Amino acid sequence: MKAQNTLAPVKKDKPTFSVAIRGEALQNLIKASVSSSADAARLTGTLISAVAANQQLQMCNPASVVAAALRGEGMKLTYGQDYHLVPYGDKCTYIIGYKGLLHLLIATGEVADTNCIQVIEGEYKGRNRRTKRPEFDFSVYDTAEDEEGHPVLGWYFYVELRNGYTASEYMRLSDILAHAQRYSQTFDRETYDKLQRGEFTPQEAEKIRQKSPWYGNFDIMAAKTVIRKLLNSGFVPLANSADIRRALDEDGESGEGDLISADILNGVNGDVIVVNESTGEVVDAPAESAKNAPESAPAQPEPPAQPKQETPRRARKPAAAEEFPQEPDTDIESFFGDGQ
Repeated sequence: MKAQNTLAPVKKDKPTFSVAIRGEALQNLIKASVSSSADAARLTGTLISAVAANQQLQMCNPASVVAAALRGEGMKLTYGQDYHLVPYGDKCTYIIGYKGLLHLLIATGEVADTNCIQVIEGEYKGRNRRTKRPEFDFSVYDTAEDEEGHPVLGWYFYVELRNGYTASEYMRLSDILAHAQRYSQTFDRETYDKLQRGEFTPQEAEKIRQKSPWYGNFDIMAAKTVIRKLLNSGFVPLANSADIRRALDEDGESGEGDLISADILNGVNGDVIVVNESTGEVVDAPAESAKNAPESAPAQPEPPAQPKQETPRRARKPAAAEEFPQEPDTDIESFFGDGQ
């Protein structure tokens, strides 16, 4: 009897990120989205280093890492300072940092002064009886050494324009924690409290910090939250600039969907970019396929925008948040995507 070949085909392993990003598809995408070959080489090296240093990012689809980075690069922002890459399952999501928002605000040329400040114990003086605006005294402590040991109560952000107009926002620590619990899909208040109390081993704590910037960069995220709230309030006219609105709308902590809008990636051939989940390959959708599609077929929607490091001034470990009575805040807006 003649023997039959029963060997199953060998399944190829998924390429590593360093191999995938050097592939023709992703390199063409990067070169089409940045201004020069030098910038393409710089971004390629930066992303290889970033992924190599983060086990969670290594689990992400290579194309989603590149796509997330190109969102920040498209606005002339710097990785690690102005924007960050955060893994969410096998997807990578782009998150703009508080410095990125400030840089876009200052780039309008209309800002005379701005800052985001931690408010520590003794500096908050209550609310003005006429305007209900919070009032502070930042002269309570003469030096940084005098501030040591006093817990953080909240974050205060102000903007002064060249025409003299001013606007500000203050959020208590308890408000910010409630915001993170409500909007972040990677934040859990109980886990955060345990991390603050040191109930995890160093290895466990490091893994937790890599899961979400709310664990690894809480001060950064708290500063961004109060900045974003003011920019979304309507009291800062500059927030309507195209770059700032784009930064706010595209910021998110959960990247969903396999279709990445080509206009977000600063222009590539085809209407959309299709990500091959098994190989990480990016395939441009042929223009003819869209033309030949049946008229009754619904158009593929663009996925919704969902929702190391330097630290803001006087950063310190936040005290356990006192549960102040929560006031209704109907105008608070999430920075984790539309519809939240």
